[in-house]
Amino acid sequence: MTITVTSKTLNDYDAHLAVNTATAYLRQSDLAYYLIDQLEKQKLTLTLEVSSDPAYANKDTSRDGTLVWSLLSDTLISAEASDVSTLLSRTPQTQKPYIASHLNLLHLLALACQQLNDQLNFRDADATWPWLDEKTLSATDIDNVVARELSDKAFPDGQNWDRLLTRN
Repeated sequence: MTITVTSKTLNDYDAHLAVNTATAYLRQSDLAYYLIDQLEKQKLTLTLEVSSDPAYANKDTSRDGTLVWSLLSDTLISAEASDVSTLLSRTPQTQKPYIASHLNLLHLLALACQQLNDQLNFRDADATWPWLDEKTLSATDIDNVVARELSDKAFPDGQNWDRLLTRN
């Protein structure tokens, strides 16, 4: 799958920088690294629209095969993922909106994995995640495992969104 990054509110460089910054943090999780890698290897196209429009903050506005990721979200799209909520609760207050947006990107990518489970080949997955072989893949399960794997990792130092948002 080719992940095509677009944006109506940011220039191409800043949209790609936001995605690369967030996925670098998420890829500290072995599962997130594996799943992002699997999504990138597919022969489908997934469009990820990066938004700095306040109207999209804290809303799931994905549609028609396009995932819309808002840099301005400060709450979690998926409230069912208890480990994700726990990770966010231990995040320093000043970084909560920044980390919440990373975790929302994770959820969008996990939903893509869930919806494309029949086309993705998880049969070769490491035995660390035997549930990836299941017929019904759950985005919430992915969210929780990645949050647990990230719980002992350092949070990103900067607040790159502030820099990106002030340039536009």
